[in-house]
Formats: sequence, structure tokens, C-alpha cells
Amino acid sequence: MLKLLAAAAIGAVLLGLPPVLAQERTKVVVGVSGRPDQAGLELALRRGYFERQGLDIETVQASGGPEFTSSLASDQIQVASGSPNPGLFNALNRGIDIRLVADFAHVGDKDDRTFSLMARADLMDSGAVKTPKDLKGRIISIGPRGPGQVPDVFYDKIFSPLGISRNDTDMRYLGSFADVMAAFASKAIDAGFQIEPLVTQAEAQHIAKVLVPAGAVAPGTELSVVYYSPAFAKRTDAATKFMIGFLEGVRDYYDAFFLNKNRDATIALLIEHLPLKDPKIWAQSRQFTDLNGRINVADLEEQAAIYKKLGMISGPVPDFKKFVDTAFAEAAVKKLGAR
Repeated sequence: MLKLLAAAAIGAVLLGLPPVLAQERTKVVVGVSGRPDQAGLELALRRGYFERQGLDIETVQASGGPEFTSSLASDQIQVASGSPNPGLFNALNRGIDIRLVADFAHVGDKDDRTFSLMARADLMDSGAVKTPKDLKGRIISIGPRGPGQVPDVFYDKIFSPLGISRNDTDMRYLGSFADVMAAFASKAIDAGFQIEPLVTQAEAQHIAKVLVPAGAVAPGTELSVVYYSPAFAKRTDAATKFMIGFLEGVRDYYDAFFLNKNRDATIALLIEHLPLKDPKIWAQSRQFTDLNGRINVADLEEQAAIYKKLGMISGPVPDFKKFVDTAFAEAAVKKLGAR
């Protein structure tokens, strides 16, 4: 084996390839949603950043974080991303040591529309809906799949200060954010929560408009976090290499969409591999991910407290100091430099 690796290394040098490509490969199974909001991860995959670290990535499709929790706990998958949710928090309270290792997407400044409460365009144009108060008694899509998702948190933050409870609106859980788009188009709902770039797409199609951008009520909220399985977190070398590749993709996204560097080529690559195919929508949309992987722990505590209030968490708010592991992001930043 050593002779084979040595020969491969010599061959790589002769071919001008990075030496890491001659090393023995490490397989990592990664849970993905396939949605446009995985753009940074997609860039890392398609531009070979994980391969350059000696990792062979196998992707497994699911709709989001709750479906990945049990697979992470059993190490069937090593890495996933998903919104902080009661299923995860309850698992942590049961002592399942899933590691929260990096920011995947968060709400930016006060104008950020990464996640937004939208209302039908015709209702806003007519003046029937001007503020969230006007949604009392109306049909609202509270989010995909079912209770225990980020929209539950934002519903509480938007409507509780107005004295509007969850019983004061007709709350509906739809299958996916794409289904929310269809429901707006068919006028099956009056309002609903949506993510970018579908927020921009809904406005471009004039089927819905932003009523409350998430940044206006909760800047810094963690929308999605990178998780490691307990077993993978112990494989420090591979886990750090994954983080290096991931942050390279995240920084590519930032450079393209915020600094306008290599944007057209980046959009073309994302169009090729993700379901959103309109380059104009890609060009107008934005997603915020911390370029150094930092997680907003205070926000995780706040989200867990809301789920606890709603009766979705059994036991206390988890002690996130035990589960948020910054070591991998910090090691990656040492390698890549801080941004």
C-alpha cells in the first residue's frame, strides 16, 4: 500500500496535480436538501474543494434538518445542515451528541429578506393587507412539513407583540417552500413564510410581496446550521478538511453575490446543479453565511426557549456549550485566513 501511495504521489507531481489528490480518499456522506439555499455547499462540491482535501463526498437527499437527526446520531450520514428545531433540541436533551459546527445561513441586517413573511400581491395592492395585524383570521402558510421549524419562531416574534396568537389565524403547513409559491399563485393562502431566492421569484412573478423581512424583527437569527455526527466529530482531520472545503464554497458565494467577482460563472454553475434556473433571480437574491463559520449561540438559546414555550421541547433548553463545537471552523480559518 505504501509503495502504491508513493507511486501515486510521484505521478501527481509529474502531472502537476495538488499532492493531496494522491492521498488515500476519505468518504463523507452529506445530507442535502437540494434547495437553492445550499449554494455555498454546492460551489464547494462542484469546484472540487472537498476533493482537493482528499474527501470523497456522497450526497443523500432529504427535505431538511429533522429528517437528518436520527441519521446523524447513528452515523449513517456524517454531515448535514438544517434549521434548529425541536427534534434536534430534544435529541440533545437525551444526550445524543450531535455537534453544531458552523453557520449555514442566518438573517443579516434589518433589510435582509433571506427569510420573509410575504402576503399575496393582490391583497397588498388593494390595501386589504398593510401590516401583520391585517392577517388576523386569514390563511397563513406557517412553513413546510409541519410544526417545529423556523417559521414557528418568526410567527412568535412577529405576532406575539401584536397580541395575535396562533389560534387567531388559519395556519397551514405545506409540503415545501415551492408549494408555498404554488399556493400564492392559486390564491389558496393569503400570506406565508418564504426563503430566498424564492422571495425574489415571488415578487418577480407578482404573486406575493414582502410584508415583513426577517431582518426587521430578528437580525442574526440562525436559519440553518452545519451538523456533524458524533463519530465524525471525533475524526478531527477529516472533519476539519470538510470545514475548509465548505468555507471555501461559502466565500466563493460571498465574492460572487456581494463583491460581484466571477458572478456570471458562479450563477451558471448554480443553475446547472440546483432547481432554480432563472439567472435574473439568482442575481437579485442574497444569502448570509458567516465567512468564518461562527454560530450565533445566543439566538439558538432564544429559539429553543420559544419552542419550549410552545410545548415542543420536553425538558430544559439545551446547554449549547456542550454541543456547539467551534474547533473545526477555527482550524479551517487558521488554514484559510480570517474574512
